[in-house]
Amino acid sequence: MSNRTSKATLLLFAAWAIAAAHTATAATWQIESVDNGAVAKFSSMRIDKDGNVHVAYVLDDGVFELKYAFWDRHLQKWFTMLVTQSSGMCALALDSKQHPHISYADYGTGIGCKLRHAYWDGASWQIEAIQLDSEVIGYYNSITFDRDDNPSLSFYEYRGPKESEIAVRLRNVMWNGKYWAVRTVDPTGGSGKFNAMASDAQGHQHLAYCNVGDGDLRYAYWNGQDWTREMVESHRQADGYVGSSTAITVDDSGAPHIAYSDVTHRLIKYAVKKNGRWQIEVADSVGGIAYPDRNSITLDEEGRPYITYYDGGHSALKLSFRDGNRWLAGIVDGNNAGFTSSVQIYRGEIWISYADGMGGLKVARTELRSLRQAASTVVQKPEPNDPKQAR
Repeated sequence: MSNRTSKATLLLFAAWAIAAAHTATAATWQIESVDNGAVAKFSSMRIDKDGNVHVAYVLDDGVFELKYAFWDRHLQKWFTMLVTQSSGMCALALDSKQHPHISYADYGTGIGCKLRHAYWDGASWQIEAIQLDSEVIGYYNSITFDRDDNPSLSFYEYRGPKESEIAVRLRNVMWNGKYWAVRTVDPTGGSGKFNAMASDAQGHQHLAYCNVGDGDLRYAYWNGQDWTREMVESHRQADGYVGSSTAITVDDSGAPHIAYSDVTHRLIKYAVKKNGRWQIEVADSVGGIAYPDRNSITLDEEGRPYITYYDGGHSALKLSFRDGNRWLAGIVDGNNAGFTSSVQIYRGEIWISYADGMGGLKVARTELRSLRQAASTVVQKPEPNDPKQAR
């Protein structure tokens, strides 16, 4: 197939996919205010094997408190606590003991932002300063684990070693059991301002990120020895700026699934790697792409993707999910709520944490079955070959 034909086919599919993204408003969401303080940004949520919910987030209060919220499944109650202050963007992951670990940039050092690793040892929070030669670390970071429970952190090195010209590159630091080993994942300027990482069953890391200089979506894979990189969608392919607000998850077969934003065309996109090739779909169109939002993605037991994101044009939290050969999209919460969301699924129930634009942290949840049943009652399945859907 020629490049011209490929591009035409992609545009045709995109037009159909947008037409197919109907609003599924009949679902009933249970929404709770977890923290009623300042706006709680950059929430990162995980649900442990016992069904307890863990959330890390940063209060936009001038002090930039890094906080942690825990929902006890047996007590059906939320608890919150302070981890530290002067935090930048954060990410959370659970180790094999189901203890939370948080990566974040420390803004309070007085000598630039530094990378930190906070973890719960079963009794209290421990904070570890990771020694790096980076002068300033900023924007997004991510954390996951290898098969031996060693933490791995990805970060955007805004300024490299002092008095050097090295800057704006994507790096990774892993604990190998003895020391932190740092590597440059992508040295190309602008790589990694948006980044997200996940591990597969073998403990290998998968990293999705945006090069903000070129406007590309890229992907890197750690095979246990080296990082390998590849392009998912270039700004030339998309005819615009893509790759911001990146999120990633990995299925049971080790295939990466990525959610990201096409800023130029105000689209939420989904990419999955199958049989060695990237397949790209349009999940929804929005009124505006928020900056610097962070989308989120998860899979249900059948491997179907669910994506959450903030629609800056409508000031609302939205959810899109795949149903057969169509994407369905709907508003979960409005009134300026939904910035930097995080989504998880546990035993047939979907959970979303997000910032309340009026102040605080919110969590919404509903049963997947009722969500899909509600969607099926208001959406008629479009015919993908109907020329009317491609207009």
